[in-house]
This record gives sequence, structure tokens and C-alpha cells, in this order.
Amino acid sequence: MILTRGLSALGIAALCVAAGLMGAPAVAGEPTETAQIVLPSSLPIARDGWVTDAAALFTPDQRHQIERRLVALQAATGREAIVVTVPSLDGQDIAGYASELGDRWAVGAPGAEGIVILLAPREQLVRIAVGQGLAAAIPDDDCQAIIDTLMLPQFRNGLFEAGLVAGIAELEGRL
Repeated sequence: MILTRGLSALGIAALCVAAGLMGAPAVAGEPTETAQIVLPSSLPIARDGWVTDAAALFTPDQRHQIERRLVALQAATGREAIVVTVPSLDGQDIAGYASELGDRWAVGAPGAEGIVILLAPREQLVRIAVGQGLAAAIPDDDCQAIIDTLMLPQFRNGLFEAGLVAGIAELEGRL
């Protein structure tokens, strides 16, 4: 499947920026070399509720805390958000991967008002992808600020749950 700007429900144009979990953040809003990407016809993971932890980053208790925060976001805003960890992107672009997850799993459908938070620890990348229906409410600069100020400082200390919970709470506040 070929994705280009504006074609997918989570649309690459509406994706928030990626940042290195341990390194310097990417610049918000800059076009990437991967605006047109080819993804496999089937992703190697299956959705597992609010939190799909394919990289096994969370204890059951941590997963429960993240799920509680995601449920609270949906109850307060009516918008769906999910967290996904993958052991590796296997050479795929994180923006396209997050967009494909959102599309295939119909996150935020109808209305493309979903959020996918994707962590790829092997590549040390995180991405907040918002659906086109939320792009005005949560622009790229806001996603970058959430990643930089709330998530990455926690991630750098190995506190993935704390970073995610803080980021999700901030996303909820912006909706």
C-alpha cells in the first residue's frame, strides 16, 4: 500500500513529529524524505485493546495505569487514543507505521479523530499521530512540546509509563 500526504485517515500531513527517545528531538512540521512510503500489506502486530505492548515495556500494573488514562481521555473528550510499542520498526518509517496502525485499526473512526502514540525502543523513536479531524486542535508544534517536555525526560530515565501518562493527560487537556 502506498500512502501519500492526506490520503490516510490519520494522514501523514496530520502526524505529529517523531523524536528520539534518548537523543535530540526532530523538528516539528518539517517535511520528511518519506512522504511517500510503501508498507507491508499486514502489520506484524495485532491490536490488544488500549495498549498494545509488543515490545514488552510494561508490567501488568503499568499497562493498567496507562489504560486508565486512555479510558479517562475518551470519557472526557469522546476521542479514542491508543498506545503501541513495537520491538522494532524493521526499517519502516515511524510516521507511516503509526498512520497505518491508525487506519487499519480504525482508531478514532468515524471522523478521523483518533490518536496513536507509537514507541519503537530499538530505534529510540516515539511518535504522536493525530487524525485529520484533530489536526487543528493538536497541531505538530503541540505534539512536539508534549514529547519534548513531558515524555522524553521520563523516557530517558526509563520511566515509560510516567512519560505516557503525562503525555496523555496533556493531550486530553488540549481537546
